[in-house]
Amino acid sequence: KLKAYPGFKNALALGLADDMAFYHDLPYDEIKAIIAEAGECIMGQVPSDVLESSEVRWEHIGSTSIKGMPGTIFPDALILHNKPYPPREVFDAIMKDGFTFIGSGPIDPSDLWFLKKLPREGSRLDKAIFKIHLTPSHLDASLMLLETRDRCNTNSADFEDYKNAKVEAAKHLASGNTLGYKNAKMSSKLLQELKAKYCKN
Repeated sequence: KLKAYPGFKNALALGLADDMAFYHDLPYDEIKAIIAEAGECIMGQVPSDVLESSEVRWEHIGSTSIKGMPGTIFPDALILHNKPYPPREVFDAIMKDGFTFIGSGPIDPSDLWFLKKLPREGSRLDKAIFKIHLTPSHLDASLMLLETRDRCNTNSADFEDYKNAKVEAAKHLASGNTLGYKNAKMSSKLLQELKAKYCKN
């Protein structure tokens, strides 16, 4: 199960992964602004020569990057780089912004996860979990996340397909079955297409 992975165990121990509720009306504009502000802060702490030589990019990903898409209230960002290992300056900048490094994600050890709870008193996002993925730019899982976002934001059929799969999958969250939710989302035709494209191994 997903919660058996070291990264999730660390997140649970820190109280950083305890809200897996499903929302039909995610606050897209507010989350977009939070992601943009965090990107400016973190990227602004990395020397320009490192940003350039490592081709560092900041991207808003996940359900919160698709306007009107339901999902869990986890703002997600992706930081891409062109090196075999992430630049230390980028790692340090994320940590300085208050994130906790919890380890690698369950799909690839080069997908490094950082989490923090958002202090947003008076907002539905108060104590919501903000996750950053730090990965090589060629990582298939990252490319799949980016294309899922772009396809759903530009193609109504892809949007509805993914939305319907997520709504159906959300019943697993009611019983606390996070892995069941993630697996059930894969019934989406869009995700099946992208999985065949990017996840050939």
